[in-house]
Amino acid sequence: MKWRQETYRAVLQRGDVDIGAIYPPVGRGHLWRWRIWVTVSGHPSAGREANQAKAKSHVEGRFQAFLDAAQLAPMGGDA
Repeated sequence: MKWRQETYRAVLQRGDVDIGAIYPPVGRGHLWRWRIWVTVSGHPSAGREANQAKAKSHVEGRFQAFLDAAQLAPMGGDA
């Protein structure tokens, strides 16, 4: 998995598939927003965290839960 930096967000990718993204804080909230599209339920999931590392951890953890539920494993051990 790798994080691709775009102008207003960082996107988590596996191969050519976009998995989810994190968005920097805007306004008074100072919270990092995160969203993941590839989930166990098939429905997008989103939330907010106090910092970038926690937001990335949510996206990566939810994707790992999807891999576990689908009984899939990343190739090459780079995840």
